[in-house]
Amino acid sequence: MNKQKTSIKSLEIKSLSKSYKRGSVKANRDISASFNPNEIVAIIGHNGAGKTTLLNQIIGIAKPDQGDITFEGQSFIDNTKLARNLVSMMPQFHAPLAGVTLRQSISSVLLIRGISGDQNKRYVNAILNDLKIEQWADRSGDKLSGGLQRLASFAMAVVCPPPIILLDEPTNDVDPVRRKLVWSYMKKLAKKGHIVIVVTHNLLEVEQYADRFLLFDHGQLIKDEATGEQNRPFALNTLTVILNDWNDVSNLPKAMDTQYLEDDLQVVITLSAEQVPVAIDWVLALISERKIVNYKLTSASLEVSYGGLTDGNEK
Repeated sequence: MNKQKTSIKSLEIKSLSKSYKRGSVKANRDISASFNPNEIVAIIGHNGAGKTTLLNQIIGIAKPDQGDITFEGQSFIDNTKLARNLVSMMPQFHAPLAGVTLRQSISSVLLIRGISGDQNKRYVNAILNDLKIEQWADRSGDKLSGGLQRLASFAMAVVCPPPIILLDEPTNDVDPVRRKLVWSYMKKLAKKGHIVIVVTHNLLEVEQYADRFLLFDHGQLIKDEATGEQNRPFALNTLTVILNDWNDVSNLPKAMDTQYLEDDLQVVITLSAEQVPVAIDWVLALISERKIVNYKLTSASLEVSYGGLTDGNEK
């Protein structure tokens, strides 16, 4: 195990750019980043920000206009066959499973990688157990729910993983219990020395499970840092209040930012640490007057930072 950890090097992205439609659409713009073993890196951003394009370039499906992708000193751009040997990818869409069972689909991936016989069965049974999907193992893939099809795709990508694992929205449609199992499995892979890169829109999961996040906006990488660090310079907090009626909003505490979610009768207030006591007094007063349905005070989330760093326009 230790030998595997020391042998795996960083994946380096250097000045990567990619455009479509004769250069009119910039999917990636001068992207540079390092991905290291033993950590989960989440790639976040609005639709069209360039996240999936980056994964496709790493595995060799899309060729960049400029830049390079290297691993252990070897270029994936010059050698796409090497990329496909060293990278496993779970695509954004469901794997085509019509006519084969969940068990057969996982087993087939292992056969392609040269694992057969009893060892093949052990690997398949182990991941079915880890993801708690044994009861559907012999059901045809086209008869599985969307969530189970996502789990099948995930299992196919990670059952016998190479050094680099790319996962495009792996928890979409997956039930809450198995979402945790998926992230736990990713954590296990990272601890074994794999490079795990995850594209996701679920910012709560990023905060809970990822070690680092890369924020993309309109093809540009605008933030790359460890999860949890985005709040430290300002010690921000978020107060969410659900009201009985909009007329109940009065004497709002001084805040850095206030959002009104009218459809949900919610007020979301961003506060510094010094502003929290005044805000709590305000909430307690509203409670005594029975004007609040519910409230929550938390450290400012990645979602707050996300909204502040991008313009929110999807292109």
